[in-house]
Amino acid sequence: MGTENNIEGIRHSLAHLLAQTVKEMWPGSLNAIGPTIEDGFYQDFEINGKISEDDLPKIEDAMRLKLKEWIHFDKKEVSLEEAEEIFGDNKYKIELAEEFAEGGKNLTVYTCGGFDDLCKGGHADDLSLIDPKSFKLTRTAGAYWRGDEKNIMLTRIYGVAFTTETELEEYLKNQELAKERDHRKLGKEMELFVITPDVGAGLPLLMPRGETIKNLLMRYMRQEEEKRGYQQVATPVLAQEKLYQRSGHAEYYLEDMYSTETDEEGNKFYIKPMNCPHHHMIFEEMVNSYRDLPLRLSEFAGLYRYELSGTLTGLIRMRGPITQNDSHIYVTQYQLRSEFKNLMEFFAQVYAEFGMDDYWYRVSLPDFSKDKYGGDKEKWVQASEVIKDVLDEIGAKYVEAEGEAAFYGPKLDVQTRNVNGKEDSIATVQIDVLVPGRMDLTYVNDKGEKLNPIVIHKSLMGAFERFMGFLLEKTGGDLLFWVAPEQVRVLTINDSVADYVEEITSILEDTLLMEPLKYNELRFSVDDRNESLGKKIKEATELKIPVQLIVGPKDKEAGEVSVRTKDGESKVKLSELKEFLLSLK
Repeated sequence: MGTENNIEGIRHSLAHLLAQTVKEMWPGSLNAIGPTIEDGFYQDFEINGKISEDDLPKIEDAMRLKLKEWIHFDKKEVSLEEAEEIFGDNKYKIELAEEFAEGGKNLTVYTCGGFDDLCKGGHADDLSLIDPKSFKLTRTAGAYWRGDEKNIMLTRIYGVAFTTETELEEYLKNQELAKERDHRKLGKEMELFVITPDVGAGLPLLMPRGETIKNLLMRYMRQEEEKRGYQQVATPVLAQEKLYQRSGHAEYYLEDMYSTETDEEGNKFYIKPMNCPHHHMIFEEMVNSYRDLPLRLSEFAGLYRYELSGTLTGLIRMRGPITQNDSHIYVTQYQLRSEFKNLMEFFAQVYAEFGMDDYWYRVSLPDFSKDKYGGDKEKWVQASEVIKDVLDEIGAKYVEAEGEAAFYGPKLDVQTRNVNGKEDSIATVQIDVLVPGRMDLTYVNDKGEKLNPIVIHKSLMGAFERFMGFLLEKTGGDLLFWVAPEQVRVLTINDSVADYVEEITSILEDTLLMEPLKYNELRFSVDDRNESLGKKIKEATELKIPVQLIVGPKDKEAGEVSVRTKDGESKVKLSELKEFLLSLK
């Protein structure tokens, strides 16, 4: 037995403690699984009765009392028959035991505080050293048994745990700050989007301010892509099933797609979840020779994907419309490396523009040992090496994830931490070495031979809605000046400055922001309602309008305006107002 407790062992032990406590407080309940997760643990139950988050404090108190009796875990190996006897009518433990015992393997049961549980081990060495104030139960949720929506819905209780009470307090403090930055909260306060039960979960409605942000992001990306030789296309939101059978998506992705009923001609259509099969059809019409490559096609199309209701998260995880910043670059084998390096430079420029530097790359590779790839292994290896070689050359930070590749090739995911500190993907680049051959996409090389192109799937911003959600959370709603849906609001103190406000608005109308978005007219409004200045300021602040111009008789007399931003207040001469606005970032 070791001499120290590690945090994973502590969290695992507390999951067991939670199971015993709930079963004693709600007799007849069954515990299912209780693994550790990032920052804590959870335990799934079939509850005999009802349980809610209001019950969590009393469960915590009971756990702390029991912890005094929990010193260490005793391990014993048992047969399947012995396990069935120990766990009696707990159908969840019996199902797991039968699965684990396949091939005649013995099972392990761990006991602590008189409580038996089927487990593979990994507990704290000395539970008496666990600080009883270092853990907290945080919430309840529904969870299908084994993650299958066809199974019974269980009650999941989440908890967090650390080695000290101080660490727990710091975590809880950060969680409160995260709530303030939650894009769903900000989206409501800033009047950006709404999700209604009549439309459906995962189907957000962008309000005018939210659509303005999305359009600005789209205009920026279209502008930057056109500089780099991308050509815009448009494809239907529907396609026949045979297109996805040809591309291979019917084999790997059909359960995540929305379909229509079969029509009178016997055709079944799917609402597209991705653009690539459609773009491949355009490739067939546009490309004959290697001289036609590289071909860069781009489309900002609304896509729809089926996501489990429990995974939906505002704009960051939704069903649609997912307006993908989607491009497909068709290249020869010899063009792949230079094109991929250009993409990495493109990534760096765009993310720097938005002040996003807390990201890294994940190289998702095939697992060749398990044959989790299709097509020519050599092409997979070459594509994987291109990704890593380019990242090494530019000095990018990345991790490797074996077995996480797409079905058609290795990929590079852009990873960051979301508002809750969890790892999340913003965007992706995928190298497709399989589908061009499967779909017989070809070009003629300089020797007259027919070859399959390699396709780079690029989604630099991911979905514009998702990118907006990340921006809101990373900035707390204080967006870059050029991205703010309303950049300036003029607030009047009284009616005596109406003529002076006209002078100010004429300057605002004449101000054209050119960087980074060309021909970006200033977006402003005038609040001259017969309301108190305090109320006007409060409303503008809640909407996160970056510049408030407060205008009163004294400002008119002095030929200046009072400027209010998140950084404080200042005075700006009317003659210098345009220059001031052009200097904002």
